[in-house]
Amino acid sequence: MSPNRREVSAGFVIFQLGSPRRYLFLTHRGRYDLPKGLKQQGEDDITTALRELGEETGIVSPKVIQGFSSRKHYFYRWKEDLVSKDVVYFLAEHGSSEIVISGEHDGYAWLTKDEALERLMYPTLKEVVIDVDRFIDGMAKKG
Repeated sequence: MSPNRREVSAGFVIFQLGSPRRYLFLTHRGRYDLPKGLKQQGEDDITTALRELGEETGIVSPKVIQGFSSRKHYFYRWKEDLVSKDVVYFLAEHGSSEIVISGEHDGYAWLTKDEALERLMYPTLKEVVIDVDRFIDGMAKKG
């Protein structure tokens, strides 16, 4: 079956250094997700990701980490539509654990990689977490 709709989104994986390293996830109806949203006309990927991050978390000046992006493609059903979705995730560090969530979400959590892998429902999000964690480990070895 061919998709009825196509969507392009962009978002961020936000992390806090420490032992253990923690990642920010937003929650909605018991499901964990990363801050992301639909690309608007005229926006590039990073502009969309920054706008959505600010709207969904209140984080307006993240420390963006250069050299990382993860592109994922998946399909999902929305009502009667089959939607083809492309998402690009960027990486940023955030020093504060206080977040101001939007009305789109009902909570948030700072999770370790292992906690995230246990709680995430979607395989593509698990892949992103593994990719990011490996990238940060590589940065630490270089730096």
